Amino acid sequence: MEGTAEFEIQKIGESDFQVLKHLGQGTYGQVLMAREMKTGDTVALKLMRKDRTNLEAFIHELHVSTCLSCYEGIIFTYPSFRNSVEHYILSQELAPAGSLHSLIQDDVGIPEVMVKRCASQLIGALEYMHSRGLVHRDVKPDNVLLMDNECNHIKLSDFGLTQGIGSLVPSMAPIIPYMAPELCEIKPRESIILDPSVDIWALGVLLYTVCTGYLPWERAMHNDELFQRFVHWQRDLDCVPPPSNWTEFNQNALHFFHILLSQDPRTRTISTALLNHIDLPWGVEEIAEIVIQEEDVEMVHYVNEVIIIEEEEHYIVVENHGDIECIIVTDTTDESLPSSTESTLLYWPNDTNLCLGSEVEIV
Repeated sequence: MEGTAEFEIQKIGESDFQVLKHLGQGTYGQVLMAREMKTGDTVALKLMRKDRTNLEAFIHELHVSTCLSCYEGIIFTYPSFRNSVEHYILSQELAPAGSLHSLIQDDVGIPEVMVKRCASQLIGALEYMHSRGLVHRDVKPDNVLLMDNECNHIKLSDFGLTQGIGSLVPSMAPIIPYMAPELCEIKPRESIILDPSVDIWALGVLLYTVCTGYLPWERAMHNDELFQRFVHWQRDLDCVPPPSNWTEFNQNALHFFHILLSQDPRTRTISTALLNHIDLPWGVEEIAEIVIQEEDVEMVHYVNEVIIIEEEEHYIVVENHGDIECIIVTDTTDESLPSSTESTLLYWPNDTNLCLGSEVEIV
């Protein structure tokens, strides 16, 4: 790994910090807010229990973290450590708004604009890691830290599982929803060659979760019914409809997730084409603007994913299942009424019908 000689790791004393607040706790230990006595800076102290972390693993995480700290999308870790009776302690810059996990509302998620800010920044951080020959291996909302509540500036953190590309990695327990299928399927005493594609898969699961407020599956294994449905759909996209827990996304978003969550690790890529999908709408209900060229429209209201525009003598229904940004309605005498389709506009001035595709211009 490049740049490993630019940091000198030093041991710091017991009285160098004043603890201010408890920030969080996990199986590895806890995180505290503290003030550095020498500089007055407020930092986060990560305490890792010695009965759960050996010195070699701690030094590995500290070393990787400090080597990646020069990238703005990765949490800054100070090249020093503290050694108490029960803990190894490293110090990092403080993320004032907590973790991405803390923002997610159950069954709601977070606003799409914030999801896309996270997507762009996490893609940048992962590309930087991969360019340095490293795979994070633990991408999830808990390990994305927020510098503000609007996700304008987020930072990837927690490099305890990070390994080099090409390393042999064994099976892990427990299996979590963010693990790629090839990781979930490793048998005991077996291993696979580590590849950046496992981070790309985890990113896809993360973005789905923050969009919806729930996980797409419990584990990416064939004994998980939700995952089975997803795999069946992915194998025959043209003939099989999306599972019910994917129907709130439009075709643009589904294509984006199709790339990130490809069953074949070789086709999971972060490309320019993929990045272009971030700027487009993801939700099926999104229409940027609807222009109706008729006089005296009195009421416009929303019912689920259907926009209904009502007038005394007119009744117009627009069902949006795509990326339609503007619909212009013009006069017609077409009396044919089309069967229901994924994008249909029906217009009844008296007994005259207007169907999408002939007299409706989409701009």
